[in-house]
Amino acid sequence: MGALALRDLPDWPAAMNRDAALAYTGVAEAQLRAWERTGKVQFRARGPRGGALALRSDLDAALAHLFSEPAEDMDFGD
Repeated sequence: MGALALRDLPDWPAAMNRDAALAYTGVAEAQLRAWERTGKVQFRARGPRGGALALRSDLDAALAHLFSEPAEDMDFGD
């Protein structure tokens, strides 16, 4: 997956594909998959050519929850 430079996205969209979601949150792909497994973030086929998008508000909520948890309780399940 290619990294997206902030200068290439002057404003984060309301919904984003996996690459943009990873760039936006800065989390590891394993963390994003863990959010998907628990239902915190859902990618849906709504983008161009059926591309899967997740809501920025869901990503924000998942990040807020991540920082409210003690670090030792995080389990990526991989």
